Amino acid sequence: MGAGYEIFEGRIATWALEAHVADHCNLRCANCCTLSPSLAPRLLSAADLARDLALLRPVLAPQVFKLTGGEPLLHPGLAELAGVARASGIAPEISVTTNGHLATRADPALWRAIDRMTLSLYPSAPLPPATLEFIRAHCEQHGIALRLKPAPAFQVMDAPLPHADATQVFSDCWLRHRCHMVRDGRFYLCTRPPHLADLHDETALHDDGVALPGPGLLPRLHGYLTRQEALASCRLCMGAGGAAQQHRQLAPQGPRNA
Repeated sequence: MGAGYEIFEGRIATWALEAHVADHCNLRCANCCTLSPSLAPRLLSAADLARDLALLRPVLAPQVFKLTGGEPLLHPGLAELAGVARASGIAPEISVTTNGHLATRADPALWRAIDRMTLSLYPSAPLPPATLEFIRAHCEQHGIALRLKPAPAFQVMDAPLPHADATQVFSDCWLRHRCHMVRDGRFYLCTRPPHLADLHDETALHDDGVALPGPGLLPRLHGYLTRQEALASCRLCMGAGGAAQQHRQLAPQGPRNA
């Protein structure tokens, strides 16, 4: 999917849309792009997801809707959220992105509610072979397309100092085309703005997203997707320009990326 964002039958065609159903995680990965080790626990409600997808469905047509995080399997109602996404008609496929460590305790209904699963494999927190086989078997049983995604390194995302001019960061960043996010009544080009807003207590960064309620959502959303101006959040982010570092776990309660 290119960056032109064509409109078909009144809906903007995109690759994916995601919702972070949990901000926290059972792992503490250094350089986590969603800042999970530094964020307070948060669970998405089914009512909030239903509201946001009902607003987006008339104007947005992603190929896949992703339930992710943080670690989505920490959410006790993950199967219900998958059902909400399915009922919304937002996308033809529903997916979960997970590290898999909690898969054996997942609600059995989850396996019947999704089409895809992306399994992130981390060398510093290897998945037990028995758990991997459990996941493989359940995906095969329910016709779920399983993608194994080894992640031996994480890119440094956080800028050591705020950029005076983030134009190049924005221009070079692939996340703005691949990591669209819906959260709390707003649509974001990528997952970084709301998490950076929470981390730095800068509520203005929420304005980097498009408010879903209100008139003219289709032109507002299309203009936002095709914008050339950097987001305010980009001044705190390395985008695609950060160095890769070997994947590792932070010490319990240790400072992020220390």
